[in-house]
Amino acid sequence: MAPHSEGSAWEAAPAAATIARPPLWRSPRLLLGVLLVASAVVLGGWAVDRASGGTETLVARSDLTPGQRISLGDLEPVRMGWDGGSGVYLTELPPDAVVVSAVGAGELVPASAIGSAADVDGRPMAVPLPVGARAAAGEVVDLWVVTGGNRSLGDEATAELLAADVLVLGVESDTGPFRSGSGRIARILVPEDVVDRVLEAQAAGEELTVVERAGG
Repeated sequence: MAPHSEGSAWEAAPAAATIARPPLWRSPRLLLGVLLVASAVVLGGWAVDRASGGTETLVARSDLTPGQRISLGDLEPVRMGWDGGSGVYLTELPPDAVVVSAVGAGELVPASAIGSAADVDGRPMAVPLPVGARAAAGEVVDLWVVTGGNRSLGDEATAELLAADVLVLGVESDTGPFRSGSGRIARILVPEDVVDRVLEAQAAGEELTVVERAGG
C-alpha cells in the first residue's frame, strides 16, 4: 500500500479552485458604464448647442396697433430653439418703425407687421361708442353714420354704412365738451377713401357710431 502524502493533496487543491475570469476590458458592467458616460457627454453638448443656437426674435410686451410708433422698450428679445423664423419674424427694429398690422401682447412680431407711417392703410380717428357697446382694442367693427331723425321737423332717420371691418385701435374716456351717451370713444383706423365722408359727417353734426361684429 502506497504511503499517504498530505503534501501532494495540499498542493493540488489551489489548482482545482482556480476559476477563469474574463479580462477587465470585456466586463459587461464596465462597457455599460462607459456607454452611459459617453451618452451623457453627447446629450449635454447637444443641449448646450441648442440653447446657444437659434435666432433671437422680438416679442411684443403689450398690444401693438397699426399707426403706433414703437421702440425697443415695447419689445422683448427671446431666443428661439430653431432657425426657421429667420426672415419671418422681427429680429431687429428698423429706425422710425411703425406698426402696420395688429400684434397681440406676448406674440412674436411678424416682420411684415412693422413698416413706416406711409405703410399704414388708414387714418386713426375718434368715434363715439354707443351705450352698451363693448368694443375693445384689436376688435373689428363696422362704421355707420345716422342722418336726419329730427322728429320736430318730421325727418326720418337714415343709416349709411361707411366702412366695414374697421379695426379698433383703442377705447378711452370721452373728455370732450359734447360727450357721447356712453362716455367713451373708440379710436378706429378709418380707410383712406372714407376719411372725407367722416369729416363731413362730423362737421354736419351727424351721428357716427360703430357696430360690433359677431365674434369681434
